[in-house]
Amino acid sequence: MINTYLTIAVSVVMGLSIFVSMPVVFRNTHSLRKMLFYNAIAAGILVFLLLDIYGNVAAVFGNASITDPYEILFIVAFFLTFLFFIFPKSGRDPLQSPKRTSALAALGIGFQNLTEGLVFGSAGAAGIVPIYVLAAIGFTLQDITEGFPIAAPLIGLRKKVEKKFVASVFLLGGIPAVIGTLIGLNFYSTAFIVLFDALASAAILYVVLVLFHINIDRGNKKEKQSSTHLTYLGILIGFVAAYIVNYLIVA
Repeated sequence: MINTYLTIAVSVVMGLSIFVSMPVVFRNTHSLRKMLFYNAIAAGILVFLLLDIYGNVAAVFGNASITDPYEILFIVAFFLTFLFFIFPKSGRDPLQSPKRTSALAALGIGFQNLTEGLVFGSAGAAGIVPIYVLAAIGFTLQDITEGFPIAAPLIGLRKKVEKKFVASVFLLGGIPAVIGTLIGLNFYSTAFIVLFDALASAAILYVVLVLFHINIDRGNKKEKQSSTHLTYLGILIGFVAAYIVNYLIVA
């Protein structure tokens, strides 16, 4: 019983650590150039997260054949989810809806945290005590990094974003780690992990493309100098930062 409580307590720390990035949303208005740079860093973090997710889920594919049931599940779920995102209803133009971009980033990160919670919960149920220390340090660092892509689309908006909305999107990104842990303590399914990783990948890829589009579109229209190089630099910085955090986790 103590083992169960400890597992849940650590999962709460993991999930809520995503809120460390939340205060950046409420900082004073930044210049357009800084806002575009933040978006690019967020995109870089998400690109690494996308690769990390696929690396994890690819490990469960049987013989790396297209006929493998888990691979079929991943491809179909990813394809249908991405189609749903790229055919938004009228009035939901992603370039004009930073709130929607932030929410979709939180959704993708939330699905990914759900799968991490499933794995963590199953480890707790198996009584693997050392995992708590590693998870408390590693997953907490990772979630702190993952909070930035949720915050970035909301930084420096002319109209202040409601604190209630910001808190809700961060909860959407972080709480699934706790939910996944609670499920994993009692039930483990490889199919669930593959499915939620597919949903996470589709949402994250869509947000990366939106952020990139926003940067190039707004930067070229409102900046005297092209924002392309700034965007590429920000993506590189975000990717490297996420890589370093992941390296520390593995180390």
